Amino acid sequence: MAFTVNDLRDLTRLLLERPEWLGEVRRIVLTDELLSLPDIVRGLAEAQRRTEERLEQLTARVDQLTEAQRRTEQSLNLLVQAVHGLENEMSKARGILLEMRYRNRATSYFGRWLRKPHVVDVSDIWDDLEDKLSLDEIRELSNVDLLVRGQLHRKAGSGDMWLAVEVSNVIDEHDIERAIRRAELLRKAGFRSVPVVAGHNPLDTEVAEEIAESHVALLMNGSSAGWDEALSHALAGEQT
Repeated sequence: MAFTVNDLRDLTRLLLERPEWLGEVRRIVLTDELLSLPDIVRGLAEAQRRTEERLEQLTARVDQLTEAQRRTEQSLNLLVQAVHGLENEMSKARGILLEMRYRNRATSYFGRWLRKPHVVDVSDIWDDLEDKLSLDEIRELSNVDLLVRGQLHRKAGSGDMWLAVEVSNVIDEHDIERAIRRAELLRKAGFRSVPVVAGHNPLDTEVAEEIAESHVALLMNGSSAGWDEALSHALAGEQT
């Protein structure tokens, strides 16, 4: 028998009158899967909420770790800078001590090549320098680490010889350039002179080659090199 509109109306009326039947009708009309769908949706929503909470917690933790890493890196950079600064200060201190050693023991260090070597202050020869050098050149010469005056040994010649000495814990090309430049200023002012570099640490190969090629005398931890060549070059330059 066909289900008519009147039958539907009667069913609707009965369900309104007996609402407890609705659950049974739903169970019959809908499958258990569809009936459980709201619970599933609510469960998914709750799972999503918990996931978002955990994600927020994780994000906050990552931010904390990032900030901690930033502070650590900043502290590390400051520490590295402090160490570099300390190394520079220690290097300067070693250089000053080395310069004092050469200054206080000039006879011991330079007596092998000069008679009666002694340290001279540029101010002691200022009047002589003014006749030949500009004020800027005198100031440049005043920056020499050590200015040593002595007499040539009789076998090497006669008269005074001046040493423009640059002292550095680690000798580099700049020390060589300064020694040469300041020795040239002495020669320009009329003083026979030899550029000298004195240091403590072992030489770089390129620096050692430059010293040998530049007619610069070297003192290093009690050893020496290039002195005969440098003195001969200074005397030959005077003759020319």
